Amino acid sequence: MKRIIWGLLSLLFVLVLYYLFVRPFEYEVRFKANTLPGDLIETIRIWNKSLDDARILKVDSFSTLAQTVVVENRTYTFLWNFKLQNDSVSQVSVQVSEAGNAFRNKILIPISEQPIEQHAGELMRNFYNVLKEHLEITRVKVIGEIMLDSVFCICRSLETSQPEKAYGMMQDFPVLTSFIQDFGLVTKGAPVVLVRHWNHGEGALKFDFCFPIIKQDSLPVYDSFFYTYVGGVRALKAEYYGNYITSDRAWYELIHFANRNGFVVTGFPMEYFHNNPNLGINEKEWKADIYLPVRN
Repeated sequence: MKRIIWGLLSLLFVLVLYYLFVRPFEYEVRFKANTLPGDLIETIRIWNKSLDDARILKVDSFSTLAQTVVVENRTYTFLWNFKLQNDSVSQVSVQVSEAGNAFRNKILIPISEQPIEQHAGELMRNFYNVLKEHLEITRVKVIGEIMLDSVFCICRSLETSQPEKAYGMMQDFPVLTSFIQDFGLVTKGAPVVLVRHWNHGEGALKFDFCFPIIKQDSLPVYDSFFYTYVGGVRALKAEYYGNYITSDRAWYELIHFANRNGFVVTGFPMEYFHNNPNLGINEKEWKADIYLPVRN
């Protein structure tokens, strides 16, 4: 009997030592989300911009994201961990720590509610509401493998953060359309985004914003514009419905589909936009066709 008691006391002592001196966080929030880790990361990036004093420190592939948030002069580090449970559900754990107050928080949290618990709880509820609204207005349907036709386009090159891709398009839309009208060019299809470089970890993009046009024998030349063919590749296709700010949600769905079904990704995403957001259409009905170049 004494051995059992001493064994339990030893185990308790080890657990207390681990809790106080080894565990790298003081508070943890867990929840499930009906989306992929990549979509969660991009939603955090958008949400992060809405906070008064917050910064994304690091994104490690699709598994973790580190963030700092300042609330009432207290600086918290949020370590987000993502684990895909199935094709549509992710388990999320957010480990919260406060530099300079870690030991104090660990001592007092079991006794009474501390600011770290209040602030983290409020922030997580706020984020969850943002995520819920995002998922309510977006829908992705993966169609499968197709051969994407080649189209001749006039384009401009842009560099933006991933969440600001749509704003870059909005700024260049009148520039491109004015050039097309001024020189009597004839459009032939929906505006296109051709991603040239995508750094998921940094959330940075380089892409061409293009309008398909009918090719003419003589084309106007201007430094800010160039002509190229877009498409002409084998690709996976998805239909995206929702605000174009988050159309990259379909990129993650296509990557997941490709990995699950043995496809090798051979290029960056292409997006074909079928609605003009300025015409007052409900954003739930905005449609884009998204393509990801692949081979078997």
